[in-house]
Order: sequence, then structure tokens, then C-alpha cells
Amino acid sequence: MSKNSVDLTFVCGSSQSSEFPKSTSDWNSHFIDKLGVRCKQCDIFEIIINHWRLFTLFEEDYLEIESCLKACDFETDYGCLEDISVEKAFAPEFQWKLRSQSQENEILREPLVSKWFLGKLTEINRCLSSIISQTKSDETEQKLKYLVLFEKVLQAFGFMTLGEPFIVTRKAQILGRTMTSKPDIICCQDDWEQQTVCVCQAIKSVPKEGDDFAPPKKKLRVTCSPDEEIIGNCDQGIPLQHIGDLFVHLDNSPISDRILGFIIEKTWVQLTFLKVYPTAMKRIRNTPVNIAGSLILNDGEYPQFHYSRRYNFLNRQDRKDLFKALLLVKIMLVRRQAARKR
Repeated sequence: MSKNSVDLTFVCGSSQSSEFPKSTSDWNSHFIDKLGVRCKQCDIFEIIINHWRLFTLFEEDYLEIESCLKACDFETDYGCLEDISVEKAFAPEFQWKLRSQSQENEILREPLVSKWFLGKLTEINRCLSSIISQTKSDETEQKLKYLVLFEKVLQAFGFMTLGEPFIVTRKAQILGRTMTSKPDIICCQDDWEQQTVCVCQAIKSVPKEGDDFAPPKKKLRVTCSPDEEIIGNCDQGIPLQHIGDLFVHLDNSPISDRILGFIIEKTWVQLTFLKVYPTAMKRIRNTPVNIAGSLILNDGEYPQFHYSRRYNFLNRQDRKDLFKALLLVKIMLVRRQAARKR
């Protein structure tokens, strides 16, 4: 665990309603606390390699990832799109451009991305330019644009994605009742099973310090806003609804007791992970919702929710780390599918 890891024990805020939510969009701190979720910040690679562990990789797999990462590296380095003038929206110096003519051939030699990356790069640049040039978009439209932008990034690494209006509402039994979920993006395996690899949720900007709903500095607590609940401070705010989406989609994951997710805020991205032991999930499904207090589980069986720090894919170094994480997930899927076909 990294030295910056934070172990967050949920502290219930003002929302203490005992009413059972019918959708994950209504999850609040009281319901998360009732399920006994344990939340912790972890290194992004630790989450994928040590916790998700879809497939054990060998030295040659890591060498392939490093080779692919080098081929897909761009010198473009920005903080946020809002700082880029409209005049530069279509300028060559802004775009995720290739370092040299030979870089295209480098990408085409990498099997992990050769089928998709260059084509999606053009679409990514068009999305970036559109966001900059259309500065008068309302908040809902802007959120949708950033969501589509990240979906293009996922597709550039060969992930099969589903977004609105193609996402079907999924149901699961939680505390003896039916719970529904409809995240913003679902990533599926590229095969007939179409199991859910990860679920993604886009959020609005986290309030800045001094705003009405900014959390206090001294103690990490749950704070409420009209639209969503946030855990922790502004740098690591987690919408509780996203945790609910992971719970509902858990059964459809390639590994039934763990699943990945992404939280998107403009060009900032966090990797998330939920693990629920089968014995604990059985209790979570069947325990009546009207029990007093939180679920009592055996030590070590409480649901584990891990999340990475935020990565800005406009920033060159952040982009390298995020791309490496996507490549790790992709190669694990590829190796697992190949092993199952033998």
C-alpha cells in the first residue's frame, strides 16, 4: 500500500434515511454504512495486479506493455481544456499528435492496440477540439461530451463499450429487495459472453474549498450535495452511487467476487475496485433490509472498495500511468481468453 493511502471509515452525515433505495442513484452514506463497506485509497497498479488479478502476467507480458506504452506516448501536456484558447482548438500543437512519422509504424506493430488506436486518435482529437470551441455548453451537455471523450480513450485500447441509449438497466438483490443500476458506460469483454469488465460514472465538478458543500479539512467525513454524495476531500471524492453500480454489476464480472470501475470528472479519471466475498454477498442479498444497525460479518469479509488517485489524461505523465493501467487490464483479458480457448 502506498504511503499516501487513506483508510476511510464511513462517518454518517445528515442523511440517515432508512428507506430502502430502489436504484443505485439513490444510495447514501447510511446505506453504504449498513452494508459495512470498507474504503481505501491504493496505487492504481496495485489494484489491477494484486487485487483484481484477472490473470497472472509473465515478464514478457510486462515487456510488451512497456513497448506499447512507448509507442503510444505523446508529448502533448496540458492541465485542463478550459485553459486552452478557442483559437488553438484546431491547431496542430494542441492535438494528441504523433511524435514522428515512424510512430505510426510503431503503433501498428503493437498487437494490443494496432487494430484501434490510430483510428480512435482522430476521433479523440475531434472531441477535444469540440469541447474547447463550444465553450457555452451547459453543464449536462459538457458532462456528456467528456463522457464520450473518455469512451473514445477506452475504445482506443480495444475495450468494447456501451453508453446511452444502449445500456440496459441491470437488477440485483440487495438486502432482500430488488436494486436497479444504470451507469454511464459499461466495458464488456469482446466475446460472446460480454461479461462486464468495468462500469464507469461521470460526475460533475467537485466543489472547491469555501463552497457550500466543500468537506472540512481536518476530518474526513461524508458531505452531501443536492445531486450526489461525496466521500473524503475534493481530491478523492467518491460518489456513493458508483459503489452501488459496482455491487449490482458484480455478478456479471469475469470474476464473480470482484469488479473494476472508473470515475470520470472532465479529463480526470480514477480507477475503482470492489471485492465482496461470496459468503458476504449471500448475506447482503438475503438479510432483511429492516435489520437494526449494520450487517455483522466475519473479520476480513466486509466489502472492500479501493480507489486510485485521480489522473488527468491531458497531462503527459498522468496519461502514461493511465495508459499503462488500461494496457494491464487489456492484456489480462487477452491472456485469459487465450488460455480458456486452449
